[in-house]
Amino acid sequence: MPMRRLNRVSKGRRPPPLRLPPFSSRLFDPDQTVIGIHKQDTIYPPKQQKRLLIWAGRVKLELMTVPADDSKKPQTITVEPEQTPVSLQHAFLVRKVKCDNGGLEFSSIVVQSVHLKRVLAMVMDGYPGISMSHEGVEFSKPFKPFIHRWKIFAEARGKEFEAEAKAHVDSLYEVLSTELNDVITRKNDLVLYNVITFNMLWTIFEPGHIILSIVNGCERAFRLEGGEYTSDSKEFKIYAVYIDYNGHVFGYRKYNLSIPAFEGTTSIMMLPVIPFEYHNDKHALRKNLILRGQRWYQHKGFHYKLYNGLGLVTYMGREIGHNISSRVMVDTETYLAFHSDKFSMELEDISEPLADEQFLIATPILRGYSLDDRKWMEFFVMGVSDIIWNPRPFTSLVLPDGIDEDLKDLVLAFTSSQSANSEFFDNVPQGKGRSVTMLLHGPPGVGKTLTAECVAEVMKVPLYALSARALGTTAVQAEESLQFALRMVDKWGAVLLIDNADIFIQERNPSYLQNNELSYVLLTLLENYEGVLILASNGVETIDPAFESRIDVHIHYSELDDESRRHIWKCLLGETETELFSKYELRNLAGRELNGRQIKKLVKSARTLARYQGTKLSYEHILTVMKLVHPAYGWTDC
Repeated sequence: MPMRRLNRVSKGRRPPPLRLPPFSSRLFDPDQTVIGIHKQDTIYPPKQQKRLLIWAGRVKLELMTVPADDSKKPQTITVEPEQTPVSLQHAFLVRKVKCDNGGLEFSSIVVQSVHLKRVLAMVMDGYPGISMSHEGVEFSKPFKPFIHRWKIFAEARGKEFEAEAKAHVDSLYEVLSTELNDVITRKNDLVLYNVITFNMLWTIFEPGHIILSIVNGCERAFRLEGGEYTSDSKEFKIYAVYIDYNGHVFGYRKYNLSIPAFEGTTSIMMLPVIPFEYHNDKHALRKNLILRGQRWYQHKGFHYKLYNGLGLVTYMGREIGHNISSRVMVDTETYLAFHSDKFSMELEDISEPLADEQFLIATPILRGYSLDDRKWMEFFVMGVSDIIWNPRPFTSLVLPDGIDEDLKDLVLAFTSSQSANSEFFDNVPQGKGRSVTMLLHGPPGVGKTLTAECVAEVMKVPLYALSARALGTTAVQAEESLQFALRMVDKWGAVLLIDNADIFIQERNPSYLQNNELSYVLLTLLENYEGVLILASNGVETIDPAFESRIDVHIHYSELDDESRRHIWKCLLGETETELFSKYELRNLAGRELNGRQIKKLVKSARTLARYQGTKLSYEHILTVMKLVHPAYGWTDC
C-alpha cells in the first residue's frame, strides 16, 4: 500500500481513523505507546501494528500499539524510542504497558523537546535527582516531581513563550492533568484542612525540603532526601540528612525516620515527622533553629564547659539518657576515637563557612566527656554554658593539722608556673622533669580529691580523674589506657588525677611481678609527661624510691575531727543554707563520724528530698536521709 499524507479536516469535523501500513520494527517497540508532538504530516507506524488512530490537524499525536498476540505481555525495551528517527520528532513520549486486564497503563514520560526541558528546568529547580541536561529525561509513575511541583508547573504555563514552546508545555500539561488530576485534587482537599491520610503521605513530603521531628526530646530539622512505603505498607520510611561534625570537617550525615501506618485522616502537625512548611509557627522556629545551629558551630575543636541537662550514653547500640550537672570537655574528635568500634561517622564533606540553611539542619548534639560522671557522653548544645570560676577554691579545703597557707602557696606556685607557661622550666630539657607531681596520702573522704579539684580550679583547666583499678590488670592494658589518658590530658591541658594509685607507687617486690610491671609502665610513660600529675593513695606503707624521687609535693591527711567536719558541712551547705541550721544542729552533725564524701552525699540527697517536698532544706531533711538511706552507718539515733 502506498504511503499517504495526512489530510487536514475542516474545523469542527472529526476526521476518520487513518489506517497505515507496517514499517520497520527497529523504530518502536511493539508494546510501546507514544504520545507526542509531531513535526511532519506523515508518520511511520511500528511493525506488528494492530491498531493506529491518528486525528489529522491536531497538535497531539497518539500512537496506540499492542502485540499481534494479545496474550503476550510487554517485553523489556532494548532500543530506546527517543533514539529512533521517528520518535526524535516528538516533544515527549508516553510509555504505556499492558495491564493484567488487557488494557494499557500509563508508565512513564520521556521529555525530548528543548523547549520543554528549558521550562521544566525552572519548574524542577533544586529537586533532588532531576537534571534536564540529558537527551531524553524520563519521569516515571506516580510522577512525584510533578505532584510536588504542580502549582509551579501550572504557573509556568502562564508565562510568555514562543508558539512552539507554548504548544509543547500545554500538551504535556494536558496529558499529565488527565493522569494526575485525582491525586492532585485529593491532596489539595486534605491539606486545605491540614490533615492527611497514610496513602497520601508521599504527596506532602517533597525531596529537598525541610522536615521536622522530635529526637530524644529535642526538636530537630532535617533535609528530606526521599521516602517510600514498606513492602507490607506498615510504615512510610523517610530518608533524610543533617549537618554533623567529625572532629575535622563538617558535612551531611544520613538519618532515617518513619511514620507508622494509621487509619483515616490525621492532623499533619500530629505526625511524628512533618514538613516544615506545615508548622504552625515556622518563621519563629526557623530563626531559633538557625541560632542553635550557629551556637553549635562555635564548639568545633575542644572546649571546657559547664553542662546541665540530658546526657546520652551509647550502650549496646542504644542511647540511654541521664540527667547530669557537670563540667564537661566538648571534644568530638577524641569521643569518636574512643568509640571507633561502635560509632560510624561518614560525612559528605561541605565547605565552610556554613550557610543559614545548613545551620537550620545542624545537629544539636555535642560530644565529649563528663568529668564528674567519668563517662563519654553526648550533650545538647542548649545546656552548655561557660564556667564561672571559684576565685577562692581553697577556702572549702580542710588541710591536715600543722599545714597552713604556706602549703597552699607552694601548691599555687607550682601550678601557676604550669598554667602561665612561664620560664619556670626553661633550663630543664624537653620531656625531662618538666611535670609537677603531687602525692596525696590518707584515708578515704578526707579531702584528697577536693585538693586535686582546687588545683585544677586555680589553673582553670579540667581535672581528668581515673582510678588505677580501671586501667586494667595487665601491663599491656594499663599501658594502652594510660597512653590514651595522657594524650587527652596533654591535648586539654588538664590536671591528671590517678586515684587508688597504691599499686603503682608501692615499693616493688620480686614476689609480685605483675605489680612491678604496672609500676614500670607508669614510670616509663611519665618520662615525657609535662603536665600536673596528682597521685591519691589510701595508705601505702612504703613508697618506691623511683616514685619518691619524682614527687614534688607530698601531703598526708589524717582522719577528720569535729572541727574539720563542721567546716565541711558549712562549705557544702553554703552561706545561705547554713543560716537555716542552728549552732546546736551543726555541732550535732559535725559530731558524727563521717568523712567528706559521705557528708557530700547526705547533703545531695537531703536537697533532693526538700526540692520534692517544695520546702527549704532543713535539719530534719538531713536526719530523714540518715535514717532511711544510710542505716548501715549506724545512724539509728537520729
